[in-house]
Amino acid sequence: MTINKMGTGIAHSKLILIGEHSVVYGQPAIALPVTILKTTVTITSSKYGQYIENNEFRRRLDLMGDEFEGIRQLIMRLLSKFHSSKLPFSLEIDSNIPQGRGLGASASLATAIIRAFYDFFDAELPQKDLLFYANFSENITHGKSSGIDVATVNSEHPLWFIKDSTIEPFELNLHGFIVIGDTGVHGFTSQAINIVREKLVEEKEKTQDSINHLGQLATDSKDFLMTDKLKEFGHVMNKAHERLSDLGVSHPRLDNLVETARKNGALGAKLTGSGLGGVMVALAENEKDAIRISQRLLKNGAKNTWIYSF
Repeated sequence: MTINKMGTGIAHSKLILIGEHSVVYGQPAIALPVTILKTTVTITSSKYGQYIENNEFRRRLDLMGDEFEGIRQLIMRLLSKFHSSKLPFSLEIDSNIPQGRGLGASASLATAIIRAFYDFFDAELPQKDLLFYANFSENITHGKSSGIDVATVNSEHPLWFIKDSTIEPFELNLHGFIVIGDTGVHGFTSQAINIVREKLVEEKEKTQDSINHLGQLATDSKDFLMTDKLKEFGHVMNKAHERLSDLGVSHPRLDNLVETARKNGALGAKLTGSGLGGVMVALAENEKDAIRISQRLLKNGAKNTWIYSF
């Protein structure tokens, strides 16, 4: 097998437009690839050691922290696949996707690493292998995941997603802008999932109603997104945030940014991802409104914002 001296892999980010948490319980969700946020991984052969580095650290693979266990296990499995467990290398990560914000940072990193290793070993990468290895890493990082993050960071189109059933790309016909606002608070997917699970035990009927309603909102949204019904989709976003708050997965900083966006012209605003921090999204009718919303979010506590056009 011919080995290149360098291998590169790139993967974009994602956000869930509608269907957070309810997707875990078989309800539909809609996820959007976010191509303005990306991870690039470069693997270079070296004389000794196995090192991972980014702009904050350089560590040996066997000394990576617990938060990188999914990535460590992925790299070990990929090295084993190519019969190169002792291969000395340096793996450099360059990413503008914030960690722990529900934007698919870990899925994007796993995908970029897989692509980089296959490139390094000059091997063809079947889509099924890419998804298998990425989900392998995600299941270690987050516990049993729904698979929506991996599917979306590997798609160029929005996805209609039903766990263990349907992954269907579809075309948007929506003329508007999304403003993403970062609370600066690291969200924890497993904690948020456990909160909803506990609520299902304590308040089964009320919680199930919220889950079912979120599923219906996702179904309504698909039609709105395909028929350029911007205001209707904004209304759905507001309703979804209420339901997610009922499930206990919002956060004071999220609520503050959602309210700020609505007061400054957003047609709708909601948390996205697992919640308990992370990021929110606001819907703007035009670029001027999107810029104003972004500026107001930054003045009212957002650590960063991004504007994304459909």
